[in-house]
Amino acid sequence: MIRAKSAVVLLNLIAFSAAAQAQTPARAAIVKDESKIEFHASSTFAKVVGEFVDWDANLQMGPESLKDGTLALDLKSNSVHTGSGLKDKEVKGKNFFNVKDYPDIHFASTGILPDPDPDKFTMTGNLTLRGITRPVTVAVVLSPLPNGNKKLEADFTFNRRDFGMTHNMMFNKIADTIRVTMELHVKPYATASAQNP
Repeated sequence: MIRAKSAVVLLNLIAFSAAAQAQTPARAAIVKDESKIEFHASSTFAKVVGEFVDWDANLQMGPESLKDGTLALDLKSNSVHTGSGLKDKEVKGKNFFNVKDYPDIHFASTGILPDPDPDKFTMTGNLTLRGITRPVTVAVVLSPLPNGNKKLEADFTFNRRDFGMTHNMMFNKIADTIRVTMELHVKPYATASAQNP
């Protein structure tokens, strides 16, 4: 009888351990050619959308949820592309991203809070831009894709003046609020050693 009880206890421990391991966040492989990271800026006469084409992301998540997960992003500021050579020159210049002096943009999450909607989360983190670090709050939606992968959509804003981008134009006022959007297509539960394709 004692041996039988011991066996049951052991099986329960194994099952509990397996369940806990299955929920442990691991690196999710990101399908980069289906993903994008953009900034959106507006002014009196125009809106500018720029896409960063050179970036790396480390997303740690469980098989079905971002709970207890983390996200770190590294973007090369010189890789921003607006579709206009003149706009590219302006946003890469000293008045804005100043890519010569600050080639890297970094984001690192500090926490994830669940929402009543199981597909929505609030992520807190630190954004480092032009050598200045400020906290930001990111709205995140995680949804399934038809191919079995998941789509992580993230959206946050920051005040450009907080990062030293104080330049303005006399007749074309640039909004202080800059919006950043991300759409990451991920294979949710790759092994911890998985590398981005």
